[in-house]
Amino acid sequence: MKNQRTLRARVSSMPINGLRSISSSLGTKDYLRVWVGIGRPPGRMDPADYVLRDFSAAERKELPFLLGDAADAVEMVLTHGLTAAQQKFHAPA
Repeated sequence: MKNQRTLRARVSSMPINGLRSISSSLGTKDYLRVWVGIGRPPGRMDPADYVLRDFSAAERKELPFLLGDAADAVEMVLTHGLTAAQQKFHAPA
């Protein structure tokens, strides 16, 4: 699991069912989100299988820290705004 975070002001047109559902429920694509990247599937593994697979033992160990960072990013967006949170939490390229 890669420790990648991105904060976005607008949802792209990525074909992610969860985002389509949220946008449909809200009636807009204009909302903030914290995106936590998981890296790329190894070899020729189907991306859907990679995303939906169980976490490995090593990933489960890292998960509380990753979720803590994501929660901190959400809190900073709410208290200091998107730009400040982006400057602090975006993973280096």
